[in-house]
Amino acid sequence: MTLDAFSGQRDALTNLLGRGQFLFVVSQRMKEASRTAIIVLNLDRFRLINAHLSFADGDAILRNTALRITRRIPETGVASRLSADEYAVALFDDDAAKADHIAELLRAAVAEPHAVGGMDVIVTASVGVAEGGTDTHADELLRRADEAMRTAKRLGSNQVRRDRGLMEKDDGLPPLLVETMLRQALQNGELEIHYQPKIHTRSMQVVGAEALCRWTHPELGHIPPQAFIPVAESSDLILPIDAYVLRKVCEQGASWMKQGYRVRISVNVSSRQFMQDGFPQLVQTCLAETGMDPQLIELEITERTAMCDVDRAVHVLQELRKIGVRIALDDFGVGYSSLNYLIQFPVHTLKIDRTFTAGIQSAVNQTPIIGAIISLAKSLNLSVVAEGVETFQQFDFLRENRCDEIQGFLFGAPVPPSSFQLSAFVAKLQPRAPQPDRVGEIHTEPTWLDRLYLDAKRLPDWRQLASYLADSIAPHVPLDRLSMEWWQDGAPFVDVCEVSLRDEIPARPVGTLVPVSSSAAPMVTRAGVAMNSPDILSRPEFDEDDRLAADGIRSVLRVPLVHLGQPFGILTVQSALERVYTDADRQVLTEVALRIEDVAWTAYQRDRALYDALCDARTCMFHRAFLAEWLCADDPVWFLSRAMRRPYQPFTHVTASVLRVEPIAEWPPAEAERIAQQVGHLWHTYGSPGAPMIRMDAGEFLLLSLNGEDGSFITFLEQLRVHLRVVEVRNTRLGSPYVSVVMGWGECRDTWPNLWSAYLEARRQALSRVGRG
Repeated sequence: MTLDAFSGQRDALTNLLGRGQFLFVVSQRMKEASRTAIIVLNLDRFRLINAHLSFADGDAILRNTALRITRRIPETGVASRLSADEYAVALFDDDAAKADHIAELLRAAVAEPHAVGGMDVIVTASVGVAEGGTDTHADELLRRADEAMRTAKRLGSNQVRRDRGLMEKDDGLPPLLVETMLRQALQNGELEIHYQPKIHTRSMQVVGAEALCRWTHPELGHIPPQAFIPVAESSDLILPIDAYVLRKVCEQGASWMKQGYRVRISVNVSSRQFMQDGFPQLVQTCLAETGMDPQLIELEITERTAMCDVDRAVHVLQELRKIGVRIALDDFGVGYSSLNYLIQFPVHTLKIDRTFTAGIQSAVNQTPIIGAIISLAKSLNLSVVAEGVETFQQFDFLRENRCDEIQGFLFGAPVPPSSFQLSAFVAKLQPRAPQPDRVGEIHTEPTWLDRLYLDAKRLPDWRQLASYLADSIAPHVPLDRLSMEWWQDGAPFVDVCEVSLRDEIPARPVGTLVPVSSSAAPMVTRAGVAMNSPDILSRPEFDEDDRLAADGIRSVLRVPLVHLGQPFGILTVQSALERVYTDADRQVLTEVALRIEDVAWTAYQRDRALYDALCDARTCMFHRAFLAEWLCADDPVWFLSRAMRRPYQPFTHVTASVLRVEPIAEWPPAEAERIAQQVGHLWHTYGSPGAPMIRMDAGEFLLLSLNGEDGSFITFLEQLRVHLRVVEVRNTRLGSPYVSVVMGWGECRDTWPNLWSAYLEARRQALSRVGRG
């Protein structure tokens, strides 16, 4: 019997199969399928929708939910509405991993806003997953999925839980017995902590580890985590287990510190533990009693945990950051993944879920999602870690897309502390001894420098150039962070592009503008020679050294970048170790700067080309096209900062001031341009340096001030009025027919999205005042 046979027996509201029809179809299909998975979704607190909106709105949400479910399951899948606010999906011949992934997709789809009654209504779902073979009955599988769903609802709702029936069948261990044995294991110290290495994608060095709980029973042997972690999470056992793991990790980390190794360790935190009132105090106590450095502990919080109660999560995360530990948002991408919420969370790292990593080479292409997550993280200056890396194809993709760290069986399985390779951390702990005999060796290594130059020429973007240089220079000169700074003599700000090879040493966002007074660029470019600062913590040499030291930097080597004999910036390598750079390093970096100086100059000028094309150098004003580009920019603050070459804070309001000077539009171009040049020069002399001026036509000028800042418009008008009188006197004495010059002005303040309307209103005022100014 096919699904079409039930066309007259479907749910009237959603057109899905009813419960009885669903079980019949699944039973028939299970006879031919090797494996079957059932997913049960129950809408959380749906009764509030009917209570506070209307039954019609509730029905609309139920129909929309059914539509989202059917669109996200395979064609071979079967969907059903079991009851008023409960749905089920059956999948056939799919492995457990795919069933889990589809369950997460369904949960995320349900949580997308519903447009109801002129507002966005968010309804979440608790999801349960159960899987069985040919010897499993459909009703039993549905019951187990329903139990898993109820577990998800008890643990906070809006999450996916897998059924424990597999453990009962495969291991012969019912949950109650597992819970009893687990309590005993906790008392007897049978739980062990294994460590899986994290690899930096650029340096290929081990930079940390994730701590994972393992259980070896004295009689039953190894018990897999999926067999006991769900039992612990559904009972109160998860709290003492979390506390046990955290203390053991701190003790192990402190032990490694005494041996001279600083290993950054990440620890998973359950939602139950995170929501406990005393959790920050528990962390602080473990650190204090074991002597562990807080900076070496990273707490992994799942995205679903943080989203259960956003306000509380933000408060707890802020308390943890005050302690000094790092925070990672785990399983990112399978939950809300909302930018608005992400900005609120004070985290250091985003961790890409293994389901997306597995999708890099599967039929379900996840590469666009991973690329988007990495780009989002980079825009927020967060580091990115991908878990579950098992193939070189996955590694190559992640490395090319600027993922910072990876972990997975491709580079190492979780191992006991005695088997963890601490030697990988030696290079980061011991300052390198000076090697004076290497001086001059650079001239015997033309191959890598030639290759560096040829590869650099192919990089059109200065951000890509900085990243490539960090990768290429690291094997020859020790560095933890590389910086390129562009500066033009007389400019008030320096353009900075940084690349960090260690996530504990942050890199400033690309395109950061730093005041000249705080940068070493002017001094180094004018000196024209490399400058080595061996220990900026105890002996800072420049104003910026205090900020660098606060980031964890100790040694800095700076060399000038020169183009056609004129210095235009500096290339800097930085290390967390003191007195690390030698004369040989100075010579290597100087040779690198000489090789890539024209490439660096071209890359920066190419970046500036768009903005320079929108500005008239003679009048120092932007063209009308600048306004169109600005209004269409994805990030108006970033666009304005790049165009004006100065940093701007986010703005919500703008004041548009329009100046009309007539009748210069009717004058000869040379005379009109002379007036326009004077208008521009007077504005840059008497106006606010942060307020852009745009020439809308021959005699119309638009001045913009942001967030109510004083644009000094009145002072500018007074000076312009004096200058126009001077022009009138000059032209009269010359016998020129172009004597009478009048002006009008208008002003309007509005929100940023209404800038164009504000401009039109200010223009209307200016036109009405021409001749009365």
